[in-house]
Amino acid sequence: VELPEATLQPEEHSMLKKLMKRKTSVHGLIAFLVLSLACGRATTTTVPTVSSIASPTSAPTFIPQSRSPILIGTEYILIENANRVRTLAELLAPIGLQMAKPLPETIAWGNMQTSPDAPIDFGRLDIFVKEFQEAGFREFLIALKSGSSWGSKDFSTIISSNLTPKPEHMAAYEQWIYSVVERYDADGLEDMPGLLFPVRYYEIGAEFSSYEPEPAADYLEMLEHAYAAAHRANEQVIVAHAAFLTTLAFVDNPGVSEYETAFAGLPDQTHGLADIRQVLDRQDIFDVINVHSLGEPYEIEAIVAWLDYEMAQRGYQKGIIISDTATTPFIGFGPAIACDRDPSSMGRIIPPAVEADRCRLADYFSKLVAGDENTLRWTQAFAAEDAVKKVVVSADQGIVLINTAFTEDLSWLKLPLFQAGAGTSAWAGLVSVEDREYRASFYALQRLIDHLNGYESVTRLALDDNSIRLYEVAQPGQRIWIAWYDPGRLILPGDPVPETIVQLDVGASIITVETLITQFGQSTPNRTVLPTDGGLVTLPLTPTPIFIYGDD
Repeated sequence: VELPEATLQPEEHSMLKKLMKRKTSVHGLIAFLVLSLACGRATTTTVPTVSSIASPTSAPTFIPQSRSPILIGTEYILIENANRVRTLAELLAPIGLQMAKPLPETIAWGNMQTSPDAPIDFGRLDIFVKEFQEAGFREFLIALKSGSSWGSKDFSTIISSNLTPKPEHMAAYEQWIYSVVERYDADGLEDMPGLLFPVRYYEIGAEFSSYEPEPAADYLEMLEHAYAAAHRANEQVIVAHAAFLTTLAFVDNPGVSEYETAFAGLPDQTHGLADIRQVLDRQDIFDVINVHSLGEPYEIEAIVAWLDYEMAQRGYQKGIIISDTATTPFIGFGPAIACDRDPSSMGRIIPPAVEADRCRLADYFSKLVAGDENTLRWTQAFAAEDAVKKVVVSADQGIVLINTAFTEDLSWLKLPLFQAGAGTSAWAGLVSVEDREYRASFYALQRLIDHLNGYESVTRLALDDNSIRLYEVAQPGQRIWIAWYDPGRLILPGDPVPETIVQLDVGASIITVETLITQFGQSTPNRTVLPTDGGLVTLPLTPTPIFIYGDD
């Protein structure tokens, strides 16, 4: 990777020099750089709006109910440094996450097997599985990428055109897939020493986009071989195809007849809707449908509706996983710090932002890149809220698993050189390993996981005001509610905090209202105990989620 050193600031040059010293880190840099360049908390002023009434005990209308408890994970775990992996596992353990996903470049085929005759090197993957299982993680999602300098049809560390195996090396590729699944299936045969639980979830490739640039037919041939090899090793394995990237397809709420037009506007046109439908046609070679959600939380509802339609057209039903997410970026797929350039030289606006917000966003991201403390803390607060909303919406929609993003800040994408090309995501880490620091998102997810523990269903309650998000969490012997207000517009630092009112029948004489942790340095939530009026309680809502539960 060659970058114009004359354009680098001293801190940028230092960071890139560190990254270039390690081959696997360069791969990670390339992956995130391609994604970023190709691919809240305000003042206490309130803006009240009309109230809505929710009475869950009197047979409300339900929006679709979840089908099973969701697995909640985090990504990406950098695994090239054994000591760092151990530290990261220890830092993340208290959060209560069930799943983790390592950065796939490190464990790509060509990195685990450096030549046709070389043995498969499980070292880094073993360390990841061992350290995270010992820290309490029971599930993993492993993305198996086929990139290999000797085995792929056309592989490069910079730009590849076809990552699928050469015909003469397809058997070696199958053996690699088989060997990985066999080593971590916990069947007592050829297992990793010290394996505690089976690794069940695997992706064949990371994303069905420019990350898998080969023709759809080539990808499907690879997927078919990988699926068969994985299931030979472990009949219970759950194999996913490379994830569909659909962010921005559903911005205008397209109907069924408009899907083709909607997908034609996606930033990455490597694989359009026709290619995606070719994958969906082959339900015999994947076990779950795999998507990425890099936009606002509510796009998940549109993605599920679209996939339900596609599956119904083919006469089958499979679970859906969200293997990658990102904090709602506001701008993505290009530079975010300017508003006066040619549109092709600026990033794409992502809801809830609209084009009219571009200059406000340029100012916001310029401050963020410059390291403004207030802007940074606001962004971390927003990331905490956003992650919780994505999980709650996913649980309501019946998603099987969701990986929240990101485990750590994307340090290189915070550099001025990259112009905030990945939007807010670069600053959305749960923890800082070097500083041994927990961010607001860590504590926010920790509280959400605690409230969801043992839940039977998560159901959105339908209200007259669709901007109110009210979810009922049914647990054995009790109910809790999670609520927030979605104003449907961009809120940035310094903007008035929008507010509305909701009335809820909780069936209890006393309730506790717990506000989501979003502030830097805060590790315990603010709680307020309130009496109800015959079970009814009226509460203010803002974009910050609250938890509501009865005390009797």
